[in-house]
Amino acid sequence: MLALDYGRARIGVAVSDSLGITAQPLGFIPRSDDRQAAAVVAALAKKEGVGGIVIGLPLHAHGAAGENVAWVRAFLVELQAVCALPVHELDERYTTSEAEDRLRRRGEWPAPPGRVDAISAVILLERHLAGER
Repeated sequence: MLALDYGRARIGVAVSDSLGITAQPLGFIPRSDDRQAAAVVAALAKKEGVGGIVIGLPLHAHGAAGENVAWVRAFLVELQAVCALPVHELDERYTTSEAEDRLRRRGEWPAPPGRVDAISAVILLERHLAGER
């Protein structure tokens, strides 16, 4: 599986091992144009040989969808036009703060640009692999 933490400036990326047990950060994709970003994600998914993609949905703290969810889903339209893999949406609430906490505990804070995005994608993927929906 490939996981995406979709943001306005960057898309954090993580990949699972072939058994679907662990998640590793792959870095980030700079994002300025959704069509171009979707093509990069599709190429990366092909290169990694994944069977599906997980993308985080930025829900409000109380769980309701806001305007940012529509923005992520607009990217999914572009992605699905160039990639036939199944896409799973997953609540991404608190992944950024959890990623920052992990990096602080590891002594990797302040983190370089994109590192928090990649670790947020790892957290999304870990949640997916653990069966969260």
